Amino acid sequence: MGDASHPWRLSHVDEGSVTLTVAEPTEVRSLLASLVGSKAMAGRIMSRGGLERAGAMLRAGDALASGDEVCLRLATPDARTDVSHGAVSVLFEDRVLLAADKPAGILVHGDGRGAETLTARVAGHLAREGRAAVPQAVQRLDTPTTGIVLFCLAEEFQPILDAQVAGHGMRKRYLAVVEGRLAASERGWMRLEGPIARDRHDARRMRVGRTGKPALTLVRTVARRDGRALLLVELWTGRRHQIRVHLAHEGHPIVGDELYGGARHADGLMLHAWSEEVRHPLTSEGLVLRTPFPARFGRLFDDAEHRAVELQAGMRFDD
Repeated sequence: MGDASHPWRLSHVDEGSVTLTVAEPTEVRSLLASLVGSKAMAGRIMSRGGLERAGAMLRAGDALASGDEVCLRLATPDARTDVSHGAVSVLFEDRVLLAADKPAGILVHGDGRGAETLTARVAGHLAREGRAAVPQAVQRLDTPTTGIVLFCLAEEFQPILDAQVAGHGMRKRYLAVVEGRLAASERGWMRLEGPIARDRHDARRMRVGRTGKPALTLVRTVARRDGRALLLVELWTGRRHQIRVHLAHEGHPIVGDELYGGARHADGLMLHAWSEEVRHPLTSEGLVLRTPFPARFGRLFDDAEHRAVELQAGMRFDD
């Protein structure tokens, strides 16, 4: 695979290598930069002799002809020590990408205090499969937030995923429950654009303030029941606590978000990373990843509201 702008076609992927067929005459350095999306990463691959043709190591300036078959040997990672036997719900997995459904109350990355992490659980899952891959989280979620987290399983393709994050190439949507109603969000997408800054009085919190970084959150009401609103939320920037801060600033903190003034709830923070669209870093295929409707949301909203979420999933911000 690979799109028309690539001078290669994907032929085969296995646990330790990626085999390509050259689609048009090119140099090794150009092919590698196209494949991994980073000149620096291409340089690291060349320095370790990671690209071969017919078993012979290639150099950056070597010419490749149409029809040549080349093999990228993926880096062999060091063994991990932070491997957990905790269960992990895997939504998608192949040789270079994995999506996990994060539960509440667990960190994505370690914070130096020895707490169990989602990354360690994914590492344990891979170890049980006999895979040597070391997962690197592409994004993170707050500890009480649930839902989709992407992991890169081959360091060579991390730059492509990082570029999608930086360039807002990933479309991520959340479900949130708030008290009351946001009337504007019932007529279409409501834009929340307050700049987000650190709260000088509480290191745990962020706030909307003129000195903050630009932020854009789109909100649409899907359903209302018992004085609460079920929201579909799309992030266009990725500031810390962005959704929580923007909704609290509107006077509608998320149910269970005590840090930002929300009412305490037995099921915790009612915020869930529900859907994500991403371009596969190797095949360029557009992936639509989605979690099941969270059980704790189902205790507040019934199957009809769940179906309403599914129906609105494809709506763009200008619909």
